[in-house]
Amino acid sequence: MAKKIIRHELVSVLIPANSTLTKFLIPDLPNLRSVLTFGVQVYTVDEVAVDIISRNPVTSHTNVLHNSFMTFVNYGGKEFLKQAPAIIFNTIQQNGIAGVTNWNEMDFKSLIGQKINFPKSYIEFSSPPAIGVDTAYIFSVYYSLPLLEEKKDSGFSFGNRS
Repeated sequence: MAKKIIRHELVSVLIPANSTLTKFLIPDLPNLRSVLTFGVQVYTVDEVAVDIISRNPVTSHTNVLHNSFMTFVNYGGKEFLKQAPAIIFNTIQQNGIAGVTNWNEMDFKSLIGQKINFPKSYIEFSSPPAIGVDTAYIFSVYYSLPLLEEKKDSGFSFGNRS
């Protein structure tokens, strides 16, 4: 089912070369403080080769889809989404036939407008994901502003030239 995108932010989490860590905090994201979150989409190197933010290669298919888990914390300190396998947030499916690749979005997972405290939220791996180079764990956040802010901001369009 197609979802409407109100606003989008790409998030990049650095996975340092040769790291032995299994837990990585999501950075502070000023644009996402106190917004209403409606969706998350994780990406692997199969879908996006290089992170546009850090210019690092994107984390491998296996590390993202089979070895990583996301925990989201609200502003009250509660982990409302705990150790969710990241594969549930990868809804892009590759359909290749004889060398032709088509990408489809399937079964988009929606949130219900939760406010996520990203600097308290994190990604965990079942084993250290690092390889010999820095990589980027990237994901999209689909969100809207609180209702009154969204109403104030919605008076603009590409057609208004005032």
